[in-house]
Amino acid sequence: MRRLDGAARIAVLCAVAIGSAPAVQNAQEPLRPRGRYNNSVHRFFPDLDSRLNAVRYGRWRALEIAWTVGINPDLDRQFSAFLLKLLGDPPRFPPEAEFVAPRFAREASPVFHALHWGQVLEQQVGDVLASADATPALTATRLERVVDLYRRERWALAEPAETAAPPRALLLAPQSARILLSGTRLFVRAGEALAASDFGQQRWKVRDTIEEFDSSLSREKALEESTHPISAPILTERYPGVGAQLDRVTRFRLEVYGALEGGGATPEARRRRDEKLREVAKRYGLSTEGIGGT
Repeated sequence: MRRLDGAARIAVLCAVAIGSAPAVQNAQEPLRPRGRYNNSVHRFFPDLDSRLNAVRYGRWRALEIAWTVGINPDLDRQFSAFLLKLLGDPPRFPPEAEFVAPRFAREASPVFHALHWGQVLEQQVGDVLASADATPALTATRLERVVDLYRRERWALAEPAETAAPPRALLLAPQSARILLSGTRLFVRAGEALAASDFGQQRWKVRDTIEEFDSSLSREKALEESTHPISAPILTERYPGVGAQLDRVTRFRLEVYGALEGGGATPEARRRRDEKLREVAKRYGLSTEGIGGT
């Protein structure tokens, strides 16, 4: 048998890699739509991006702890220490969620994927708004495309028929709840700072947003402050579909947090937890298969 020359071997290796790509790709970060605006926040506003990454880490960490032990003073202490330490030296890149919340990813996969795609949507919207070549017309077109692609995804959230009351879990871990709401408000206010100004004004508006976030972690905030109509009126007026979609992700995240109140320390607690989480998933049009711990 003739030995393959260098070019032939490279071709074979490429064919093998392409053949195995779907399995790897499906397990990794979802593909983002093409655009020069990608990673704009990371490039132009690194201080903001690092704080957003810290909040992303904190959200996944809170879900992982709540999935196992529930929402209680233990979670409050663990999560608060974790995120405050993280904010002291914020990460430069977003988390790989399946490694920060591995059990939640395995045992509540529909909800995990829905939250993951919500995070991707948040990041894409921020990058569109922060793009150096943005114009009102171009930004509107890009945002329309981003939201349209999101809605086509299997894990996109549908609007529930009724609005749920704020979860009681927010009162069981007050410090964690305060930090999580501050983090959500950071995303909303950052979007407003980027949408309400041109590229030359964005830097000082973003700086003020960061300073306000850093000083707000010890301040009690109303739940409404984490919504776009209250904290991002200009973005909501210009891009109502974007604000509504992001607020839906926020409400879903809060309801998921509330469903994990009892945790899964015992078989009975796991049964109640899984049942509540399935109800939340069903309300938002998600499959309930794959929700259940061991």
